Amino acid sequence: MDKKSNYRGAIRWLPQGREKPPLIQYMLLDEKLEYLISPRQIPVVNIQQTLVGILDDMRTFSSEQHPLQVHFKSINVHYGGHRRDSGRFHYLIRGLLKRRGLLTRDSRMAFLLTKDELKRFKQALDWLDVDTRTRGSAFIAHLWAIAMKATHRRVDEAIRQIWKARYAIQRMSKKDAIRFAEFYTHLR
Repeated sequence: MDKKSNYRGAIRWLPQGREKPPLIQYMLLDEKLEYLISPRQIPVVNIQQTLVGILDDMRTFSSEQHPLQVHFKSINVHYGGHRRDSGRFHYLIRGLLKRRGLLTRDSRMAFLLTKDELKRFKQALDWLDVDTRTRGSAFIAHLWAIAMKATHRRVDEAIRQIWKARYAIQRMSKKDAIRFAEFYTHLR
């Protein structure tokens, strides 16, 4: 019997001030952390239609063998002076994920990485051939952090998971652990 492996989706809400429409950024990774849906950002006109379209797009890739796991980052609802549509996004994404059986306790990322953690994470992605340095592509690192659930406590584990996937390692041998330690020391 084969082991199920999740496809990882990441969705990020990005307000752009009062003059521009907000953006939704998203991507989908397979079990080997390769792109099924490459990172995209789309301006939002109708939040619900956009979210339904994104989730339907992600759902087309999932199956019994590869269930979908979606993580998202939204504005903290209790933060205060955020735009009304930011709160609407938060409630709609939670509702849509719940109806589709995709909402879990840890679906929402409460905080993005700090500046130093994000710098280290971006450097690791760059060295592992994930393009985050192209002009206008800084959001890709944030989507990877969301997809890998790279929180303050888990950033090192997320880097390790990406490294293992890039080198097709299932279980770390002593030799692999040494190679990873060498890779990781260059990030600091």
